[in-house]
Amino acid sequence: SHQYDRGGNLTVNGKPSFSVDQAATQLLRDGAHWNDLDHSGKIELTYTFLTAKTANFSGLGVTGFSQFSALQKAQAVLAMQSWADVANVTFTEAARGGDGHMTFGNYSGGQEGAAAFAFLPGTEPGYDGQSWYLTGSGYDVNKTPGLSNYGRQTLTHEIGHTLGLSHPGDYNAGEGNPTYKDASYGQDTRGYSLMSYWSESNTNQNFSKGGVEAYASGPLMDDIAAIQKLYGANTTTRTGDTTYGFNSNTGRDFLSASSSSDKVVFSVWDAGGKDTLDFSGFTQN
Repeated sequence: SHQYDRGGNLTVNGKPSFSVDQAATQLLRDGAHWNDLDHSGKIELTYTFLTAKTANFSGLGVTGFSQFSALQKAQAVLAMQSWADVANVTFTEAARGGDGHMTFGNYSGGQEGAAAFAFLPGTEPGYDGQSWYLTGSGYDVNKTPGLSNYGRQTLTHEIGHTLGLSHPGDYNAGEGNPTYKDASYGQDTRGYSLMSYWSESNTNQNFSKGGVEAYASGPLMDDIAAIQKLYGANTTTRTGDTTYGFNSNTGRDFLSASSSSDKVVFSVWDAGGKDTLDFSGFTQN
């Protein structure tokens, strides 16, 4: 079967098939990025969990500021770590400083159709690095981010925007009613990129188990290629012999499994050693 071959003159669902490199270029098409201001050879970002609304909060078209809960903070740190693992980027909690500054906060209403939003670097001072999460209007997903759920993926997705990645296509929540039909290439799905809006089922993948959908908690194949194209790879990540899945020694929840009921959705970036994908605890292919 060649259904997962990519690039060349292939088509997927009547759309052009993009290679990993083409997809990475597409994610970076807006040209947004942080600059290495101190010439340290890496992008060193700082971040703050807001305790009060920003000066431009009312101008965002949202209402009802609240600060991140302890759970949201812990999950945001894991989401940032998943990007730092694959790219030449670091995240340090600090009030300001670094090559760029990121902030996290909640809102309870506004931005109709969007459950979260963030700004690409270079948008304009005062907006760069901001990401916002809906926790009102009956929307509870962002209140309970956790491994493989949509709340955790939302954090990782929005951090992707603050790092410089766009959606794979020119669509946005709250702007019309976009669907996979609006994708410009076949692999614009959550099977290849967590920056995508569209189900992996469009590319013949299935991440559901027991009727519950699993969502990637860390960057996927095309996201990793994009962020490494932008900032370089992290060549110190897991340089030894690493086991992924069962008996994992990664220290990463989304790269680990402990029960046959676990739902694992991940792409591996590894900087060396003899590595093992251990799926021995699963009872079916």
